[in-house]
Amino acid sequence: MEMEQRLATVQLTYAASVAETVNTYGKLGVLAEVVQRRKAQQGTTAPMMIKRLGIGSVEQVFTTISELYGCANWQIEQTEEGYEATATSCMLCALAKKAGGADPCRGWCLDPLSAMIEAVEGIPEEQIAVKSTLMDYDCCKVVISST
Repeated sequence: MEMEQRLATVQLTYAASVAETVNTYGKLGVLAEVVQRRKAQQGTTAPMMIKRLGIGSVEQVFTTISELYGCANWQIEQTEEGYEATATSCMLCALAKKAGGADPCRGWCLDPLSAMIEAVEGIPEEQIAVKSTLMDYDCCKVVISST
């Protein structure tokens, strides 16, 4: 198996495992609590992650995570107010929907991304707005105000 195929297989296996876990938490009625606990931990782990991954900007948060996990196809644009990141496909969302429909977006994607953005550029969570997710709409859209 070629290296690219191996990486794609690992990415798919990881996303499927997360989707299964999220759906299990949903069925057990503890998903909201798990998401809150994970969010509380993100501030601690984000600085280590950005250092380990060599991330130095908001743009790199999205591009590096997209490349590493092969999940969401994040595209980021700089705007007058800051940044707008959009994903039109996400392997994790698709798998979560097929496995039962529990929402993985906050706990396993958006909260970690927000924590990394805060860690790398000091932009607080209040300036990071999720406008839509692929669980409910045709794209995932995050607007980051850097002012």
